[in-house]
This record gives sequence, C-alpha cells and structure tokens, in this order.
Amino acid sequence: MRDSASALGIGILHNPVVPDLLKSDPGMVDYVSIMPDLFWSDGGSGANPRFVESEPWMEFIDWACSRYPLVAHSIGLSLGSAEFSDDAYVEQLADWHRRYGFLWHSDHLSFTQVRSASGQEQNAGMAVSLPFDFEVLALLTARIQALRPRLPSPFLVENAVAYVTFSDEEMSEPAFLNSLVRDSGCWLLLDLHNLYTNARNHRFDASAFLRQLDLDAVLEVHVAGGTEEEGIYTDAHSGPCPEAVWSLLEEIMPCTPNLRGVTFEFHDSYFSIFGAKDVRAQLDRARAIWDRHRPR
Repeated sequence: MRDSASALGIGILHNPVVPDLLKSDPGMVDYVSIMPDLFWSDGGSGANPRFVESEPWMEFIDWACSRYPLVAHSIGLSLGSAEFSDDAYVEQLADWHRRYGFLWHSDHLSFTQVRSASGQEQNAGMAVSLPFDFEVLALLTARIQALRPRLPSPFLVENAVAYVTFSDEEMSEPAFLNSLVRDSGCWLLLDLHNLYTNARNHRFDASAFLRQLDLDAVLEVHVAGGTEEEGIYTDAHSGPCPEAVWSLLEEIMPCTPNLRGVTFEFHDSYFSIFGAKDVRAQLDRARAIWDRHRPR
C-alpha cells in the first residue's frame, strides 16, 4: 500500500453557480475541485500572450484558495492522443500548481485532440474513449511518467465514459487501469457515475468491475447524475445521483484506504431545476456515507 496524505472529505467541482453557493453556505464542502482550463482563454500555439485569465473567475479562485484546500481537474492534456503534446499548456498547469498549491491533479483517460485531414491539430469537441490494449498502455505510461515531475502533486487518471466499445481489446478495463497505476506511478480518480453509465449502457456488473480494480490506488471519487436519451443513459451531470451510484460508494468506502475525497459534480445549466437545496442534499448524503466509514 502506498502512502497518501490526510483525507479531506466532501468536495464540489466548480462551475459558474458554485461561487454563490459557497459564499452563502461555506460549510457545505471541505474542499473545491477546480478545472483550470475554464479560468482562462487559450489563444492557441503562437499567441502572445497565449493564456488570458478571466478576471471575475480569478476573484473566485483567490477567495476559495484562502478558505478551502483546492484540487485540479483539467480537461486539456489529451492523454490518449497518439502524437499530441503541448509543453506550454503543461507549463501553464505547473504555474497554477505553484500559485494555488493543488493537493492533486487529475485528467481523463481519453483524448480530445485529433489531426484533421489537412494535418492540423484540432479539438474533437468531446472526450473520446480509448481501447484497452498494450500499445495504448505504453503510450499513456510514458506520457504520465513525463508529466509527473512537472506537476508537483499526485497525478490521477479518471476512468472514462464509453458510449461505444472496441471488439478486439487486449485486456479488461480494470486490468488496464491496474497496469497503468503500476507502470506509471499515477493514482485513480474513480468516477462512479461514469462506471454506472457504462455498466447500464453495456450491461455489465459494476460491482464485479470494482472487485477486479486495485482500490488501494483510488485517491478521489466522483459522483454525479445523468439522463436517459433515446435509450442511452448519458453522463449529463444533470442532478441527483442515482441510487445505484450511492450503493457503489457505500460498497467501496471500506476498501479504499487511500481515498482522500468524494467530489460531487453537476452542470450549471441544470441549476434552474436542481437548486441550492438539492445540491446541499447531495453533499449531505455523501458526507453521511463518508462519516459512517471514516468517523472524524
């Protein structure tokens, strides 16, 4: 078992409505998860300056930094891209680590950057899932090993939602994740709603998946809600967590000795129907589960 720092408790992923929520009820969370990419505009390679920070959003992160532990959850590393790398973007993340002291940094087990027919790099507009084979494992291992010294905190990868599957994969997803942790030295951000979404759409047993996973490697857990669209369940972050997600959280809590936080995610576009009282209820339920298994 690897050592980890002390646990934080229950957190929330920042979105545009979170600042008002926290300022009206600061005690609702123990920490805040920040998506750094949303706090600046990126002019792209060659722009000077390339990264222009949003002043109103910066006011919030400065306020939050003085009151809560912060963790980083980025969306731009595109870990699974075959050739894409962006040293300037990594240096921007590293600068933010120096400024805000993020306790850990996570990104997604997917890719967002693709090469167009003209040979230009462009964003796919979504996180594209990866096949679980040895070539992809080697690519990710090398990329994470190169990243870790530049981001001075534990680095986590998040299991992805996969709306399509690959028929010729060389290993299962749990085996792939276990190998990635072992070979690269990263930790896991276990998104239980992503797991639930995949299990529901592809009809497999989420609990059996968890029994195959190295839960010692889980440093953070995400919980969220979703919606059914045309017979497909989507990871929409649209409101309360399904009961099955709460059951999965109860199931893993005794088996994750290095778990430091459970983060609730919701999308601000649903806030008009999923209000402050509802957000607080989800955070309180997560805290009740946390406290049952990790009494203060």
